[in-house]
Amino acid sequence: MGRWLRPIELEELQHGYQLLLEAAEAGKCQRWLLDVRRRQNTHQVGAQWMVNTLLPQLAHWLGGRTKLAYLMAPVYMRDEAADAAFPPAAYFAGKPFVGEWFIKENAAIAWLHTQSVLAAHHLIFC
Repeated sequence: MGRWLRPIELEELQHGYQLLLEAAEAGKCQRWLLDVRRRQNTHQVGAQWMVNTLLPQLAHWLGGRTKLAYLMAPVYMRDEAADAAFPPAAYFAGKPFVGEWFIKENAAIAWLHTQSVLAAHHLIFC
């Protein structure tokens, strides 16, 4: 779990996610709960870095498909800039990672659990 408690700049975002990746690698953790509700500065540059640099590395470091559940403040669910910064669901098709937005933590955890169950069933039936 990663929890941002305040607004951050790109360099700190990159460093924080690198630390998360290192911790996830140690346990081969492919389910990430990322709480950005207090960050209040979702921006295109950080999102582009994640999509183009961080996320493509996940399969190499963690193996398999990584699931990222983002906890967002309700205002971001209606924010045009935040919406533009987060790829649509279709973007994740065929990628070694998938992400989804949530307002409630229990919904995010349930989604992560469901993603794991679906992946397990896929492995069993392939």
